[in-house]
Amino acid sequence: MKIFNSVAFFGIIFTAAFWVGCSQTASRSTSDDLAVESSSSEKLNGESSSSTKSSESKRESSSSKENSSSSVIDAENCIGDSGKAWDGTTAKNFACGNGTAKNPYVILTAEQLAYFSFVTNASDKKYDGKYFKLGADIVLNEGEIIDENGALQADTAQLHKWTSVGNSKITFSGSFDGANHSIRAMFISTTSKYNGLFGNSKGTIKNLTLKNSWVEGGENTAGVVGYNTGIIENVTNESSVTSQEKCVGGVVGETYYHGSFENSTLKNVKNRGMIVGNLNVGGIVGCANYVTINRAENFADIQGYGFVGGIAGAIGSNSKNNLQNLKNANKITGTDFVGGIAGSCGGNLSSYHNSRMPSYYCSQYSTCGKISNAKNTASIEGKNYVGGVIGVLCSGEFSSLSNTADVVGEYGVAGVIGAVGNSTSEALYNIGNISGSTYVGGIFASQSESVSSAAYTTGKVEGDSLVGLMIGNNYNSTIADYYYLEQSNQEAFGKNDGGGVATPKSEKEMKSKNFAELLGESFAYDSNERFPILTWEQN
Repeated sequence: MKIFNSVAFFGIIFTAAFWVGCSQTASRSTSDDLAVESSSSEKLNGESSSSTKSSESKRESSSSKENSSSSVIDAENCIGDSGKAWDGTTAKNFACGNGTAKNPYVILTAEQLAYFSFVTNASDKKYDGKYFKLGADIVLNEGEIIDENGALQADTAQLHKWTSVGNSKITFSGSFDGANHSIRAMFISTTSKYNGLFGNSKGTIKNLTLKNSWVEGGENTAGVVGYNTGIIENVTNESSVTSQEKCVGGVVGETYYHGSFENSTLKNVKNRGMIVGNLNVGGIVGCANYVTINRAENFADIQGYGFVGGIAGAIGSNSKNNLQNLKNANKITGTDFVGGIAGSCGGNLSSYHNSRMPSYYCSQYSTCGKISNAKNTASIEGKNYVGGVIGVLCSGEFSSLSNTADVVGEYGVAGVIGAVGNSTSEALYNIGNISGSTYVGGIFASQSESVSSAAYTTGKVEGDSLVGLMIGNNYNSTIADYYYLEQSNQEAFGKNDGGGVATPKSEKEMKSKNFAELLGESFAYDSNERFPILTWEQN
C-alpha cells in the first residue's frame, strides 16, 4: 500500500468523524337534471307526477357521482394563492389529487403541508411512494425569521416549530414537486439528528426554494434534507443552518447510496444561506459518498472546524463518486481540511481529534472518484491542509479545476489542492495569492505518487519552508506542461523529488493566444487581455 511521503505528511492519519378546495364542476345536460315538460295539455296528473319523480332521481344520481369523485379531482388546475401563515393546526386531507404521477396530491396551505409531514411520520401506508405537489407558496410563520446576515431575529417563543418529514427511523419514499414554489419562514431548533424540511428521504425532491428559515439541529442537519439516499433536483436553500455536530449542509446534511450501492443524486442545486457547523460542513452537502453531483453552486459564507467546503465538507472513498460543474463564490473559513469546493475527498477513515495536528492517510484504494469542472472565486482561510479548490484529495481523477482568490493557512496550503496522492490530473490553474508557513504551492502544497499535466499559476506564493510557485513538495510524481509567472528568483518547487520541470513565462506570454493553445484543448484564450480560462468556464 502506497502512502504519502512521511516527510510531507508527518506520518499521516486521516481524519474525520465523517460520515462521511378544489372542487370539480362537471357540466351536465339540462335534460338530465330537469323533468321533461309535457307538450300536451291533456297529460294526466299521474304521468306528470311520475315524470317529476324521475327527474329528482336523476338529480340525486348526478349529485352522488360528483361527490364520489371529489377525492380524486384532477390536480392539473388545483392552484391556490400564496396562503396565510400557518396557524399550527393540521389539515385532514390534501386539496386534491389521488397521489399518482399524473394526478398528485396537491398542497395549497401550510396546514396541508403539516398533514403531509404527519402522514409520512405516522407511516401511513396509503401514502407510501406517492406523488405530492405544491400548488402555492407556503408560509410557516409570520414575518422575517432571519436578518440580512443570516442571524436569527424572530421571537422564537412565538414561532411554530416544524416537524421534519422523515426521521432516523422513517424515510420519505415518494416524489415531492415544489413546482417552482417556495416554502418560507420554517423554524427548527433541536439537538436531535435528521433535520430539515425533510429529515430523511430516499425519494425525489425537486423544483423548490426554501426561504428565510432557521434550521438548528444535531448530526445530519440541512435546510432541505437532513439525510438523503434519493434524488434532489432544482432545489435552492436561502436559509441559515447551524449545528455543533457533523454532516451539516445548506441543501443536504448527508447523502449516501440507495438500493444496490447506487449513487444518490444532486442536480442543479444552490445555496444562498449562511452555514455554520463543526465537522463536515458544506454549502451544498456536509458528508457525501456514493454521490453524483452535477451543477452545484454556493453563494454564502460557510464556517466550520474540520472538513469545510463551499460545495461539500467531506467526500468519502468510493470510485463511483462523480462531481462536476461546481462553483463557490463566497468565503470559506475553517481550521483543518478546508477548500473552496471540498474540504477533503477520499482517504482512509479514522478518528479526528481537534486537539492535535491533523494528518492524512492516502492509498490507491482510498479513492475520491472523479471531480471535473470546479471553480472557486472567493477567499479561503484555514490552518492545516487548505486549498483554493480542495483541502486534500486521495487517489482520484480530477480535471479542469481553477482558483482565482486568495488562500491563507499555515501547513499544506495551495491554490488548487493542499495535498494530493495517487491521482491523475490535468487542466489546472491558479491566479490567487497563496500564503502559508510549511508546504506551500501555487498548484499543490504537496503531491505524492501522481501524474499531472497542463497547469499554470500566476499568483504570489509566500511561506517559510518547502515553498514553490507551483508545488511545495513534489514526491515521486510525474508532471508535464507546467508553467508559472516568473517572479524575481523564486523557484517553481520547494522540493522536487520526482519527474518533470516547470517553465517560467512572462505576463505578456501567458496572456497570449499561443499560450492558451500550448496548454491544450481544455483551455480557452481570453480576448480581454487576461490569463487563459478553462473551456467549461465560457458556458
